[in-house]
Amino acid sequence: MKVLGNRKRIAVLTTGRQDYGVLRSTVHSMHNDPELDMRLWVGGMHLKERFGKSRDLIHSEGIPIAQELDFLGEPPNPIEDSSRAMTMVGNVLVSESPDALLLVGDRSETLAAGMAATLATVPIIHLHGGEETEGAIDNAMRHALTKLSHLHLVSHPSYGKRVEQMGEDPENVVVVGAPGLDNRFRDDLPSVNELEDFLGLRLDDPVVLVTVHPTTLGLKDPVSEVMAVSDAMDKVEATYVVTLPNSDAGGAAIRDYWINWSKDRKNVSLKEVLGAGRYWSLLNYTKVMLGNSSSGMLEGPSAGANVINVGDRQFGRLRNSRIRDVGVNSAEITKLLEEAIQKDWLLEGEMRDWDFDERLVSQRIIEAIGKWNIDATLRKKFHSI
Repeated sequence: MKVLGNRKRIAVLTTGRQDYGVLRSTVHSMHNDPELDMRLWVGGMHLKERFGKSRDLIHSEGIPIAQELDFLGEPPNPIEDSSRAMTMVGNVLVSESPDALLLVGDRSETLAAGMAATLATVPIIHLHGGEETEGAIDNAMRHALTKLSHLHLVSHPSYGKRVEQMGEDPENVVVVGAPGLDNRFRDDLPSVNELEDFLGLRLDDPVVLVTVHPTTLGLKDPVSEVMAVSDAMDKVEATYVVTLPNSDAGGAAIRDYWINWSKDRKNVSLKEVLGAGRYWSLLNYTKVMLGNSSSGMLEGPSAGANVINVGDRQFGRLRNSRIRDVGVNSAEITKLLEEAIQKDWLLEGEMRDWDFDERLVSQRIIEAIGKWNIDATLRKKFHSI
């Protein structure tokens, strides 16, 4: 084991806003833990002006950035970008020689980093394994990362069972919860006045937060979902905050559509990046989340918002009673949006599947890493059920 004294050197890779909000509390906890030498590697969308250059937000929080990995091309190309990511991550794995690499989720560049770590014989800690998104290619990459990983920190017992179904050692599957929910307990969130200044509009009730990402499996036209959503928005009076999509295939078409559609609409604020702080502050004033983002499965319900999940991108994820699924149909979305603004869906049924408890998940993650025998897990054995 390559350690500094008795400290474990853990590299943490973040590739954009989509995973830093999940990782933030863990990164801060690891940075402040005397038994860990946390090395933060920042790359991909974080470094691009087009995607809001969220690297600057990380820097403003006082967390040292050990490496900046500029592997995202212009325009983004998943095959070429992943190839560059694998090479760049491989190089810093050799130069920094961490004891383990912590990865979250399911993006192509994250899988590329996992491949690099496998070839460099660096154990992998994987967050949010075992989850399902049937409408996205992310699904295959998430499960592939599970098979490359050595310590599985999952968000729910059902997901842990799925990881074990893939032959992983139950001793190395730990249910820690969803670390992104730690943002609920921050005491540094922007005020409503600061939010309104940033967004450029008043947050008059009802506030609807909209995010539509490309559905990378099944749906041929990436704009069809966003057209159905925007048509419903035109019919239902509300204050709309729209966050632009990620760099997945089809994202550019959705981005261009929103930019053109939002012109001259005074009740719409269009933003590239909110940052975890503004995002969670905004959730406190949000009545409805609309779209197909994974944050609608977790963050939205935990903050008390009703969630309208459009299409099948998130099929397979656990849900609670604040979430309603709807097809890519403008009339159905409109009807559900009107209902979501008027009612509190949680009152219509008990919580199911998710129990949003009050303990910081980042502390469970630190505890699991502290107990983990890294050397004993590098050679993996398939565990049959």
